[in-house]
Amino acid sequence: MAWMLVTPAREARAKTYGGLGWFDRLPSTPTGAIAARSATYWWRDPRYRMSLIVIPITPILMIVPLLVVGVPVQILALIPVPIMCLFLGWSTLHNDVAFDNTAIWLHVASGTRGRADRLGRLFPALALGLPVLIIGSVISAAVYGDWSVLGGLLGVGSALLFGGMGFSCVTSARFPYPVVRPGDSPFSHPQSTTATTVVVQGFALTASLLLTLPAIVFAALGFLGSDTWFWASLGAGVFVGLVALWGGVLLGARIFDRRGPELLSASLLN
Repeated sequence: MAWMLVTPAREARAKTYGGLGWFDRLPSTPTGAIAARSATYWWRDPRYRMSLIVIPITPILMIVPLLVVGVPVQILALIPVPIMCLFLGWSTLHNDVAFDNTAIWLHVASGTRGRADRLGRLFPALALGLPVLIIGSVISAAVYGDWSVLGGLLGVGSALLFGGMGFSCVTSARFPYPVVRPGDSPFSHPQSTTATTVVVQGFALTASLLLTLPAIVFAALGFLGSDTWFWASLGAGVFVGLVALWGGVLLGARIFDRRGPELLSASLLN
């Protein structure tokens, strides 16, 4: 008590901020502003952080039981990249508009075009997904011990990543469902129609997997036969994924332009 009486109180050090973060780094356009806001959300919003934490954990939960039962490490090395690409393309974006909550009014009131909204929201997923796809595929091929499988890993991963993003551009604009509100615990469960939530998630996931079938088939033929099939898988995966991504952006943009008031109304009820 005597020491506390004669010791001056320790002043809290004020935190200072310099610059506007991502808004300084990205172009001063509608697309750039939305990309900067999305990147800021991904970094600071606990709801997004929880989704990102799940992405590396899921492959581990799948690999550990298989490792226990004796599946070779070389085979298990092929699992993480496709799983992480699937979750980055599908899980993080298929209901992205709902995470804005009432902030979506900024887009509606300012007349933001749907294409700018769709492209801007893709930025953080692409900025994180492309390094995961490329670096992860290289590491997986090295652990597998055969560099010829690199084409198959890149092909399957590209189809899952880009295809999932394409379908997410559509579902997030057409079928938003209630999510945890900003500031609430990410572990809380919002009131929602369970059937709608399951249908939207299942549709986006199934569509993403169906798009990947050509790349998966070619990769399987590569394991069974000539290594040339791995590069066919790469070509098919990149082509199908990019076409699905661009088509999803265009269709999602049209839906966003047409359903702006409905999206605002849904956010007010969330």
